[in-house]
Amino acid sequence: MRKVVSHSDVLNGKPHLVGTHITISSIMNKLAKRFSIKQISHQLPQISEEDVVSAIKFAEDAVSKPFENN
Repeated sequence: MRKVVSHSDVLNGKPHLVGTHITISSIMNKLAKRFSIKQISHQLPQISEEDVVSAIKFAEDAVSKPFENN
């Protein structure tokens, strides 16, 4: 299972799976379009189903934090 990283000089700081240019948001967009975990990993062969689950867990953690309304 890959880790999620974010670097300001890579993909404008968007969180992505380490060793790829696949952003967490792109995986979440596919899920929103009702792609299954298996379909996503098949469409993006450089990542595994476990990587997709890792992205989901990252997104879940991100949205479970308190939201600061500016």
